[in-house]
Amino acid sequence: MNKALLLLAILSIGASGLLSGCIQEGTGTLVLQITDAPGDLNISEALVTISQIKVHYAGINQNDTNGSWFTIANESQTFDLIQIQNATEFLGEANLGAGWYTQIRLFVDEALVTIDGVQYNLEISSKKVKLIKPFLIRDNETLTLILEFDVQKSVHQTGSGKYIMKPTIKVIQG
Repeated sequence: MNKALLLLAILSIGASGLLSGCIQEGTGTLVLQITDAPGDLNISEALVTISQIKVHYAGINQNDTNGSWFTIANESQTFDLIQIQNATEFLGEANLGAGWYTQIRLFVDEALVTIDGVQYNLEISSKKVKLIKPFLIRDNETLTLILEFDVQKSVHQTGSGKYIMKPTIKVIQG
């Protein structure tokens, strides 16, 4: 066999082996945690009750369009975001199929904020927070994502003296 053909055969076998090894069928584990970035407002308490967390599975390729939703947590959990600054709290964990996931959805039942000693109900439009951040679950591996909530950037006062929450959340791979 000619040296050029032999080299091409070796390269094509190596490349196909590398590509097929990138994403394998199987399952991996997703762990979600939550934390809060410190800020300047005089907020002494920021209670958020999350009743459900779902993730969107896209498929083996990042551009697949079939998609399915999977539930990570399905019971109410209340977090005081001020208390978890510089710390993390467990949100949920699930074994999921290996592949690409494109979105995390948090279903928020209630949000309360205490500013200068007065507690306010925070209005959140649709009571659903959509975090669009692709992530890859690999076979037999655990992926930890930290949802860094920024209360200071999320809480806004309206002209009528009410407060609303437009969640500002970074998804950080831990």
